[in-house]
Amino acid sequence: MAAHVIPHRPARQRQQGQMLVIFALFAVVLLAATAIATDLSVSTHYRRSAQTTTDAAALAGARYLPVSPTAADTAIATETALQLVHNTYGWTTGAGGPNWLTHLVQNVANCGAILQCSVTVCATQGTPMPTTGTTCTDTETPTGGQPFIVTVNAPPTTAAVSSYNGNSHMVEVRMKQQTSGFFDVFVGQPDVDASQSVAYHFAAGQPFPFALFSRTIIQSGNDGETIFGNIYAARYLQPQSHGHAGICAAPDPSGNPGYIFLGYPQVDDGSAYTNYVNSGGSTGQLSNGGQISDGQTCPSSGGTVAMSANPGANGCSAGYPGNAGAYSLYFDSQDGACESNPAITPPAVAGLPNLPVYGGGQQYGCGGGTVGGIYQPGEYNCPGGTAITASNAMAAGIYEIDHAAGQSCDVTLNDGADLTAGVTFYLKGGAIICANPSSGVVISQTAYNAGTGNPGDGKYAVLSDNVGNPTITMGGHGGGSTSGVYSVSGTVWLPTGTFQAANKNAVEITGQAIVNAWLVQSGHHLNPGVTYNALNAPPQNEVLRLVE
Repeated sequence: MAAHVIPHRPARQRQQGQMLVIFALFAVVLLAATAIATDLSVSTHYRRSAQTTTDAAALAGARYLPVSPTAADTAIATETALQLVHNTYGWTTGAGGPNWLTHLVQNVANCGAILQCSVTVCATQGTPMPTTGTTCTDTETPTGGQPFIVTVNAPPTTAAVSSYNGNSHMVEVRMKQQTSGFFDVFVGQPDVDASQSVAYHFAAGQPFPFALFSRTIIQSGNDGETIFGNIYAARYLQPQSHGHAGICAAPDPSGNPGYIFLGYPQVDDGSAYTNYVNSGGSTGQLSNGGQISDGQTCPSSGGTVAMSANPGANGCSAGYPGNAGAYSLYFDSQDGACESNPAITPPAVAGLPNLPVYGGGQQYGCGGGTVGGIYQPGEYNCPGGTAITASNAMAAGIYEIDHAAGQSCDVTLNDGADLTAGVTFYLKGGAIICANPSSGVVISQTAYNAGTGNPGDGKYAVLSDNVGNPTITMGGHGGGSTSGVYSVSGTVWLPTGTFQAANKNAVEITGQAIVNAWLVQSGHHLNPGVTYNALNAPPQNEVLRLVE
């Protein structure tokens, strides 16, 4: 019987069959990966488009919020934001005809009657986009095909940063948009991309609201020191330890209560102090670790630090109206004061009359610069000596003072010095002014006003180039039962500098003082003090920015 022979199938044919299966599987994976990549690309495109739109709408709306927004202002801000979204995405406009936007905001949403204006347009009609949990002020049909929901809140109501909610200088715009991708047919659910933007506007022309602002320490003398307006000390306040000293933030001349603000962190916030001068080994916000009292009448009792405001009950935001830096302001019950996180920084110098570039004819060395015994505006540089020693009137203008290395006084103001014609000192390289009035003598100064109308013209009595430690010092030339007084009308702007008044001398500033350190020792005579005057305070710059 012949043997049965099984025919042999070549291995290549089997491999070809396997390759077809592998290729088919690979094609499916490649197709899926391509679909995923396409979906992600489309989703990213829509998300970025929506974010760009809400950013622009929030900024456009916030721009219309003035210093003190009213209900009418928030309505206009809302209309502006909605109009921008409509220009980009579009939806049919129903009632109101050409005035549909005003009709929607004011008549339907009732904005303009109350400060809080909130409008939600659901451009979803005839589409499957869900609106569950959404209260639609108006339902329309999107003209671009993709359904979406847009909400404008002025002020914000659902911001991620809770302190933004209710802030009348902010506008919130939220948007959800339905998009379609390859996998939507499999999961039975369309994609929804969302964006949210919050914009903040600080209107131009608002003065910095602090009578006394110190980047580091505020140190008072033996008696209670009253500041008429807000006080800010980034690190702490340190009355002298004789039992009579105190610092009190009293109401300003307009009747606004005085607040005390501290920077963050303080020692009780669990973090050590850094970058401050003359700490004296303080262990708390006061040199004795005590608590600041609020709701007090100034001057307060000896040995205390107090304020007339009551932020423990009323909050801190009223102490910094407008809040140019959108700082987080809160009441810290451990130190009894308002705190700012991050620490508040002073504004830049507003528009001056100008800082002249003095030519050779107005550049003076030691003993120069006088006409008939009267000093004239110019640049003064006296290496190794005092550039100006004034015991009589000085001509109106800006005096640029270069610091002489190792010199303790670059300008000396003695009895008889009269700067009421309008004198501004510009301290360069850490220049030093020494004011030395005798007991009962007053040296008076007003800021130079060139009549330009610039925001800072006529505002600054003393300012600096922020180099070194520009200083105003009063060296204890007073005596008897009265103090020698340096009386300044305007702003003392030395953010890197120091104001230092020794015993039996006092400074009285009507305007504001912005310094790095405020170190005074009043003795039992007239106390140093500052009375806030917004007319003498240079305005802060306008701020329009996204905060979320």
